[in-house]
Amino acid sequence: MRRLICLLAAMMIAALCVSSASALSASTLHNGSKGAAVTSLQQALIDLGFLSGKADGIFGNKTEKAVKSYQASKKLTADGLAGKKTLAMIESDLAAKKSSSSSSSSSSGSSSSSSGSSSSGSSSSTSSSSSSSSAVSSGSGNLFSGNYATLRLNDSNDRVKIMQEALIRLKYLSGTADGVFGNKTLEAVILFQKENKLTADGLAGKKTLSALEKANKNNAVYNKTSENTNTNTNTNTNTNTNTNTNGGTSSGGSASSKLVAAGAAPDGSSIQLLHWFNDVKPSLKYGDRLLIYDPSTGLSWTLHVMSRGRHCDCEPLTLKDTQTMEEAFGFQNTWTQKGVYVKLPSGVWTVASTHDMPHLSGGIKDNGFDGHLCVHFLRDMAEAEQNDPSYGVANQKTLRALWKSLTGEELAN
Repeated sequence: MRRLICLLAAMMIAALCVSSASALSASTLHNGSKGAAVTSLQQALIDLGFLSGKADGIFGNKTEKAVKSYQASKKLTADGLAGKKTLAMIESDLAAKKSSSSSSSSSSGSSSSSSGSSSSGSSSSTSSSSSSSSAVSSGSGNLFSGNYATLRLNDSNDRVKIMQEALIRLKYLSGTADGVFGNKTLEAVILFQKENKLTADGLAGKKTLSALEKANKNNAVYNKTSENTNTNTNTNTNTNTNTNTNGGTSSGGSASSKLVAAGAAPDGSSIQLLHWFNDVKPSLKYGDRLLIYDPSTGLSWTLHVMSRGRHCDCEPLTLKDTQTMEEAFGFQNTWTQKGVYVKLPSGVWTVASTHDMPHLSGGIKDNGFDGHLCVHFLRDMAEAEQNDPSYGVANQKTLRALWKSLTGEELAN
């Protein structure tokens, strides 16, 4: 009897293995899953432009974020769980993309064979870039084929290249599209957002990419004013500078002069959602330093930690930090908060909200900032509504909006 049971169990396992013929298993994949099915999922997400890097078969935080972004783009529940419905939709989109690529390849092949006289070198060069640049040069209104998943700093894929080609064509970016979302591309995205009255956060989400499609279709080339000249060096450097007629740095246009701290911009996949009371506050002490990165301007500055209550009281560490911070806020002191990324003393990045209005007292005498400011980290919304129903809640909304633009995840509370 025991042998019979074992035999039946073995047959059932074999049947399950055979039925899983699809590369993307129908069973739910989640954070912590490993194996060939995860590798296939990751490769599909890479091919569709939702994930960068290599498929390693380990379902980690980066893969989970990519799944959430894909789900959000398809109006699915963005829970990061790759179940039957999500996997089926990914397979369908991947098949559609491969079909589109093969049809465009065959059409380009037939057109090149009909020309007869082109050399093999120029032929291969043309075909390698035809899929993206042809859409841009033709003024297509559907550059991204309905895939508006957010593109951000350090992303590297075909959709970034398509975006770069459109920005180059419309004179927001110079050089060659390489498919890598670096600082120069960030500057161009921010400039495009400013010119089109979008939130200038450097994150190319649905609104920005849709606006770029429309601008490309209408050939809405960027018209630089006489007061704002853009000087570019080669494509591999981030040395765009804007000067105005008074000789100062322009607050509009390119943001390259604002990238004051080399490497200050965090990798989007490394940013964590940390709770103020549970994670951040216990780890901070007086005198600690916080590196602030403002994604809307590309500016970075350092703050000195003073005290910790329901938020963190800080002051700029130096006069240069004060000047940089005030430039980020439009050269004015304001209570209007900004969503920012914060590098903690541990080296971990998280999201927060802050302002630049000096109030009450400060401890550093020569930093050009008469008082201190507040940095708000994630708190439960119910607790914030009870204890800080006005400004505290406003800051919570600001940092939640930044987190959503980064990950596609809308925090429920």
